[in-house]
Amino acid sequence: MSNNTSNIIVGTAGHIDHGKTTLIKRLTGIDTDRLKEEKKRGITIELGFAYFDLPSGKRAGIVDVPGHEKFIKNMLAGASGLDLVLLVISADEGIMPQTEEHLDILNLLGVKKGIVVLTKCDLVEEDWVDMIEEDIKNRLKGTFLEESPILRVSAVNGDGIDELINNIDTLTSQVEERNIKESSRLPIDRVFTMTGFGTIVTGTLVEGTIKEGDFLEVYPEQFETKVRKIQVHSKDVKEAYAGQRVAVNLSNIKKEQIHRGSVLAKKDSLNIAHMLDVKLTILNSSKRDIKNWTRLRLYHGTKEVLCRIVILDKEELKPGEEGFAQLRLEEVTSCKYGDKFVLRLFSPLETIGGGIILDPNASKHKRFNDKLINDLISKNKGNKDEIVEDALIENSMMVPSEELIAKKSGIDIEEVKEIVKNLLEVKKIVRIDEGRYLHSSFIDIKSEEILKMMNVFHGKNPLKSGISKEELRSRLFPDFKGKLFDNIISIFTDKNIIKINGSIVSLSEFEVVFTKDQKRLVEKILNLYDASYTKPPNTSDLLNLLKTNKKELNIINNLIENKDLIKLNDNILISGEVYKEIKEKLIIYLKEHKEISLSEFRDLAETSRKIAVPLIEYLDAENITKRIEDKRILK
Repeated sequence: MSNNTSNIIVGTAGHIDHGKTTLIKRLTGIDTDRLKEEKKRGITIELGFAYFDLPSGKRAGIVDVPGHEKFIKNMLAGASGLDLVLLVISADEGIMPQTEEHLDILNLLGVKKGIVVLTKCDLVEEDWVDMIEEDIKNRLKGTFLEESPILRVSAVNGDGIDELINNIDTLTSQVEERNIKESSRLPIDRVFTMTGFGTIVTGTLVEGTIKEGDFLEVYPEQFETKVRKIQVHSKDVKEAYAGQRVAVNLSNIKKEQIHRGSVLAKKDSLNIAHMLDVKLTILNSSKRDIKNWTRLRLYHGTKEVLCRIVILDKEELKPGEEGFAQLRLEEVTSCKYGDKFVLRLFSPLETIGGGIILDPNASKHKRFNDKLINDLISKNKGNKDEIVEDALIENSMMVPSEELIAKKSGIDIEEVKEIVKNLLEVKKIVRIDEGRYLHSSFIDIKSEEILKMMNVFHGKNPLKSGISKEELRSRLFPDFKGKLFDNIISIFTDKNIIKINGSIVSLSEFEVVFTKDQKRLVEKILNLYDASYTKPPNTSDLLNLLKTNKKELNIINNLIENKDLIKLNDNILISGEVYKEIKEKLIIYLKEHKEISLSEFRDLAETSRKIAVPLIEYLDAENITKRIEDKRILK
């Protein structure tokens, strides 16, 4: 067999009883009818899986889908992740209703390669087969199979099988290789248990790799699990790659916690979506106009979800028309930008269209919003740079990481990293610590908010140096704390918008300007506290001592902010210079004696217990000292 990445997934499609399962058995030797009911009725109800090796060494996994209209949702689950399709048409009947519906679905899901296989050619005359083939060519015009080969086979006697295998092998070289660098994503199409192993899920690995021992998450249920064992085509492997049919044995999870339609993926890589913004195409063959708020069935990956459609740019959508819409889901799902989907009516069960997911993390929109429509037009053009930039802007208050941007935008992490690198180079974004980012537009908005708030503050409080960092944070940056806030606020100091002195923030060019009278009052206050040393007056006595009024005494707040005075409590201030002197004496004492009691500190500071208690507590708060029982030590 070829290397691990040389794998393709081939799907069958076609009307009931046109020989899909028999053809697969001839190709692989495997009977994909696995249910008793299937054996009894002679039709495929559930998905069947098989594989065979091609002459080139590549391995082809085959998904056998049911052809009966009652089981179309199972067909849709099987069509997820196909590289190419075998459109199976019986030579004795030709194209039938389910053939056409399957072809429509494959078109909507973006399958690009395929072969038309005319089966049961041994049962009819050659001129009849010629006529059927001509009809097929006409009916396939305008579809992805228009230029595809039409091969005549008999699965019973083997006629044409070798030619079919060679054609499949040739087509595999034209199939676009899967990106194994993307985050792992496995839409689950089967869940079962085995004695001695526990829960097992199967599906087509559409992106990335899965390794034995990986910790993954089941979406949208959000259960964490560990990969115990992996099988690819019935063989144990240590690692599975995108493009392979895989069975994964999971630990720490019950069968009842997972369902067909769940997705096994890297932790925190997918959103939990209640609404999806989409580009929608209504089939030409549809017999109905789709009106706003119509109830529909959404098929994405292996999942079926009921939803309501909100048509964003039109009153209604007619057969053959395209438009933008929001799908309001009746249960959550998980998907990515660019994923394809199919829509069917709630009742009767008819396929009416499908399209591409543009926003896998949409919020509720009003209809006929020009800005929204322009955004969706841009997303529909596949401009991933703009999509990533929009995700950065929309999630600014989260200061998003590359992983979060990938999750919110639905774009793979490797592409996000490259786009972020480019945005940094052109200075559209700023890197914050630990690989988180802010968009320049967010910084510009916050710059204006800071300027406005600080200008108002300085106008009302000309004698105050500024506001506390905590007040600035709580008013303008309530979601940011600690180191993250410090790193963000440094952006505005670097831009020379603000300056920070200790814990006080002011506009960069602001300075407190005293009048002559105020300067004299400041001098009197500082002289008073310097002279009183560690036996300062009560603040309630200052009005009489300084022969001034309460309004003028507000100047003390400026002295406190600048550490000219130290506020021990509401009634006690000491000189900043005195505080520094006592602090230095205390540090020298503790380096020699290791610890100090309150009474010893009182004597060292040459003060009273009334002053010593709040002073030592202030030193504790400043992380100079630490209390151990009734003693203090250096912190």
